[in-house]
Amino acid sequence: MIRHLHPTDSPGLLQFSQSSGRGETCTLVGALRGGPGGFPTVKYASIALSPRAWQSCWVEAHRGRIDAVLKAGPRSGPQAWEVAELYLRNSKSDLALELLEQIAIPAGGAGAHRVFVRVPPNSRMSDDARKAGYSPIYRESVYRAESAHAAIANLGIPNRSLQLRPRVEADDVALFRMHNITTPIEIRMKLGQTSQDWAAGTERLGRKASEWILDLSIGDIGAVIQRNSTRSGHTFSLNWAPEAGSELTGLVAAALADSKDVPASTVVPEYRPALSHLLVTLGFEEQAQYEVMVKPLAQTVAEANRAFAAIS
Repeated sequence: MIRHLHPTDSPGLLQFSQSSGRGETCTLVGALRGGPGGFPTVKYASIALSPRAWQSCWVEAHRGRIDAVLKAGPRSGPQAWEVAELYLRNSKSDLALELLEQIAIPAGGAGAHRVFVRVPPNSRMSDDARKAGYSPIYRESVYRAESAHAAIANLGIPNRSLQLRPRVEADDVALFRMHNITTPIEIRMKLGQTSQDWAAGTERLGRKASEWILDLSIGDIGAVIQRNSTRSGHTFSLNWAPEAGSELTGLVAAALADSKDVPASTVVPEYRPALSHLLVTLGFEEQAQYEVMVKPLAQTVAEANRAFAAIS
């Protein structure tokens, strides 16, 4: 039976951790941190005791034994949900298909238009996601340099430093316009073609991530950089307009700015090969590939609420 994680599940989570494999899915942040790992027992035991947190977690339980744990919820807005984490008991890999199908019910009930999932390409999980109604959007590669400072040194001395400013809410319209210019139409159709869908599906690099804007002389936005630096690593993401293509080296330098001498990581979608090529010349190496998939939700909220009530 699929149900929410409950406070009384703490003992069952400990037993589950002893026979579960590595995670099957991950978020953008998880991919940048090395991908899915083992089941974090303490984390989920804490979630089970939090009245708000456990509402984003579901379990597949049979006669009191937990066979699967799934964590899902909105990305940046209610219209876009994501399967953040999925753990299965080693002998219950067949449950993935059922869980990926069922999570669409509470997502639709909460007003989501689509559910995203990030999985290894050509994997059993990728096949299960397809059977559950998810379709591939694009593939992406995780690039990592062991030293952010070494990567900066490999850039050399730029001719000039770019003038960036913090992102503000008023930038959303221009950023959505840049997204439409830089993203292939077949991908935009799956991501959602309204500004609300785009904003809801945006992925953040953590709560403490900062965003920086490069303005063009013609008045448009030339690029947006998101970066997050901690004691253990520096992560960043980068998108740029065609008019700012000549500034790509300077943009990477800005993305690495203010970092400690720690590993640096970023994710590059397959339709941005120029960035991949530049990163390799700076000493970055490809660490992993993922397939980002999406399931569109066509049912109405009322229909989803009725369906979810049947499995709660």
